Amino acid sequence: MATTNVRRAAANRSRAYPSPSAISKCILGFVLFSWVGCLYLMSSFIGCSQQNDLLATSDLQVPSTISISNDATEPIQSTCQAEYNRIVSQQTPGLTPQDLLRSRAWIGNQYRLERLMDKLSSREHPVVAVVAGGSISGGHGLAYPDQHRYSNRLEHWMNEMYPLRQESASNQDSKQLQQMHKVFNFASHGADICSMAKRLNIMYSDLASKLPLSSNEPDLIILEFAVNDYEGQDHLHGIKYQASVFFDGFMDITLCSEVVIHSLLKRYKNTAIVFLEMQTAVLSRKTGALLHMGVATHYQIPVISYAETLFQIFNELVRKLERIDPISYSFLPSELVFSKDNNVTTSALFPYPHGCSPCQPQHILNTFRAGGCKSICTFVERSNIVKDRKLKCKDIQSGRRECFVPYLAPDAVHPSAAGHGIVMDLLVHALASAQRSSCEGEGTLYKSELPMTTFVAKTANELEVRSDFLVVHDVARIFSRWDQLKPVGDPEGFTRYADDSLKQRPGWIATDPSGGNKISFPIDLPPNECYVIYVAILKSYTGMGTMMIEVRDYGDKKRNSMPPKHSTRKKVDGLWKSPISVWNDVQITDDNVAGCTGYCEVDITTDPTVSGRDGNKVKILTVSARRCSKGHH
Repeated sequence: MATTNVRRAAANRSRAYPSPSAISKCILGFVLFSWVGCLYLMSSFIGCSQQNDLLATSDLQVPSTISISNDATEPIQSTCQAEYNRIVSQQTPGLTPQDLLRSRAWIGNQYRLERLMDKLSSREHPVVAVVAGGSISGGHGLAYPDQHRYSNRLEHWMNEMYPLRQESASNQDSKQLQQMHKVFNFASHGADICSMAKRLNIMYSDLASKLPLSSNEPDLIILEFAVNDYEGQDHLHGIKYQASVFFDGFMDITLCSEVVIHSLLKRYKNTAIVFLEMQTAVLSRKTGALLHMGVATHYQIPVISYAETLFQIFNELVRKLERIDPISYSFLPSELVFSKDNNVTTSALFPYPHGCSPCQPQHILNTFRAGGCKSICTFVERSNIVKDRKLKCKDIQSGRRECFVPYLAPDAVHPSAAGHGIVMDLLVHALASAQRSSCEGEGTLYKSELPMTTFVAKTANELEVRSDFLVVHDVARIFSRWDQLKPVGDPEGFTRYADDSLKQRPGWIATDPSGGNKISFPIDLPPNECYVIYVAILKSYTGMGTMMIEVRDYGDKKRNSMPPKHSTRKKVDGLWKSPISVWNDVQITDDNVAGCTGYCEVDITTDPTVSGRDGNKVKILTVSARRCSKGHH
């Protein structure tokens, strides 16, 4: 510790003042050659100006010659930069300092990241990271997810760069975790941050059994929900219209983000938490970055943005192709001028990985490999933003080539193997930057605590209550444990199936225009408590119907043959104005009335088609329960 403090103090001195030798040379140069100009002399002979400029730009690689010293020891800043260079040495070719700078969309409080890097550097105990996200984090479309998925790459990087010491190999931690740092992936197809908010207790329970004996909390949690937190959850095949920024469910998703962050910070006192913001190549599709950024700034959570890194130049690439070929967005082989001797990083119009590069089908899952990579033209066509002409994405003129970007392959949403590599690069850059700042004496002096106010929640108690779901019954698996949504008896007119074109989003669905379809679900919790019941339904702008949801409270399962103690009825509509089709959690019972006190049944009955509507679909996705808020038990 004393050595570290000395190094930090030395670093502070070296940043605040040039070395005595440098100062004397600057003064001498000014006195002797002032008529020529001190600026010229300093830049040409001494490098004073260069030194200050480079030090001010911490994300650029700093040459080891910037410190002029007569000491035999290596300058502290060179040592810190050398360690940074070592641990980012496997970075994707072509990523620039500006790319990396854009990736750090919000720095936030770095204290926990710095402590994480201290633990890695000590090599004494295994580090545990957790990834929570959707199908992007799950590695959808990758031929070899265990090799190419960013979570697996991160685990490999930690163990390669910071292997546990040999003397630690015999301790219980190493034995339990097979002498390895670990990244546990809790990704689930279609999961969004509201899915996580309802399942925090499930995640806490599952994670407790995976942690090493030396720790009762993970060291890092990565939250990847940007795509699914907005229009990526659409139950139609694509976005037909452009949704309003502040659509009806905007506040619900924002509240879910705050619930998750508040709960994680309160439960895990030292865990580093970061938002990872992804983006799709469907240009009209919005993401949850706007929602997350507000919560991130309020709670000082770092934000790492894959979207900012790549899609700023992606838009420029689309514009350039549009000027070259507005019908098929193609280019000439002669324009493959970047890294032309390397087939993998060969690129046109912009350097790799920002330009047009050859498709790499060997990394695509066999199921999707026949379809190959999707082109820029296809992405623009699916974005539904070109209104004045007909695109011909498969009718490429002879001698021209389709444009593929290397970080996308089988579709517009899920990163390719190269894309996952870039995600890992951005995570490593954030970690390495935190370590470099700490090494140079610029580390964060304090750990941010929970703020004194909430962001969108009315009270802190609301955040705690909404993170304490006891039962979550789903039609499909979300995260690790699956408590299936099974009806009581045989449904009348409801069938469980996936109605989207990709057959990936199942639900209990009824469509009879006459209504009268019925289904019931049980909630079985300890008696003599107060519980609030929620039903998650599909909300859309077209084809949806209304329903009556009734919660019948029996108190104890043994009494379900008797009349219910209490009954709560609520009319629910599946139609809203926003041109987006996503699940929406509807609270059925109130906190101030004991609508469920143990065993209760949730009955759903569809109504006849509302006059003027083009359908009568009702789709049920989840039934869940939490404790009533304090003071209402």
